[in-house]
Amino acid sequence: MGAGDARPLTIDEIVERQREAFGGVKVGSAFFGLLITMAVGAILGGLLAAAGAALGLGPLLLPRVPARVGSFDAEMVGWFVLGAGLAIVLVAFYCGGYVAGRMARFSGFVQGLAVWAWALVIAILAGVAGFLLGGRLFEDLTDRVDGYGRLLVPEDFVLIAAIITAVVVAVAGLGMAMLGGMAGMRYHRRVDRVALDA
Repeated sequence: MGAGDARPLTIDEIVERQREAFGGVKVGSAFFGLLITMAVGAILGGLLAAAGAALGLGPLLLPRVPARVGSFDAEMVGWFVLGAGLAIVLVAFYCGGYVAGRMARFSGFVQGLAVWAWALVIAILAGVAGFLLGGRLFEDLTDRVDGYGRLLVPEDFVLIAAIITAVVVAVAGLGMAMLGGMAGMRYHRRVDRVALDA
């Protein structure tokens, strides 16, 4: 191509060249996204627990206690806790995906997927550790599930309900992590456009 044929690259062409050079999964960014996911989940979970304690709802989630405390019904509180827990997971994964996408600059969709993959690996390792510890972790979990038995779920279906809930949470968390990753990446595209337009 001669000097007379040269033309300035468009924004999209420049970004595409950068993506080819620096795109793809960034394991470190995804790991830090996982840390943010865990931190946001812990903070929001703590706030939820504090709100429940302030309202005096703790006894409703324990087995073998009265089914009503003041004007609060145990079944209603149980559903609220499950819904709030799901919302916390979604917000936490969105934040983690956003941080990973923002740090990696490119491939936000993939960065969110990588955050979710890190979380899956950690969950599997925790499950294996629980199994190796003689199933004590599972017994603790079933003791806690007994506290949510007021959702009128028969005991025979508790395991099935737990599996279905885990799958729903995993799929929803994956979707939110990828959305967050794309949102974090879009920040850089706005910065690029301002810089190149100038």
